[in-house]
Amino acid sequence: MATYKFTNNAISTLESAIGTSDVTLNLATGGGALFPSVSAGDSNQFYVLVIEGSTEEWMLCTSRSGDALTVTRASSPYSFSAGAVVALRLNATILDTFLQKGVYREVTSLPDGSLAANYSGEEVLYTVTNVWYKNTSGTEWKAMSS
Repeated sequence: MATYKFTNNAISTLESAIGTSDVTLNLATGGGALFPSVSAGDSNQFYVLVIEGSTEEWMLCTSRSGDALTVTRASSPYSFSAGAVVALRLNATILDTFLQKGVYREVTSLPDGSLAANYSGEEVLYTVTNVWYKNTSGTEWKAMSS
């Protein structure tokens, strides 16, 4: 499962133009340090929005090395000129991965080993002790608070 990374105020510009098939964004010198550290092959990633005039494209950054971002492009990518804005942004895809605290079950028996989850990562409140549990797999649960 993907883990989304964030930093505050991560905005830079393209150092050089990119075409529709490019998957590396070279940022202005020092711009990469504003963005989270992510390495190829791990589950950490973040979304950037590249903006030039009225043209925008969401890209998923899967690796950052210095001022170079390796990205996965949209199905209909655009070309961008040097100087186009590159900004880390929160979007609906990321927000949809968060569990909403208003959606949970209350249980009166200890869930670990006995309760099957309704969905992967489900959270339940064990009302006897007011401890939250998160499903890790099958009928296995991990206490999130005590």
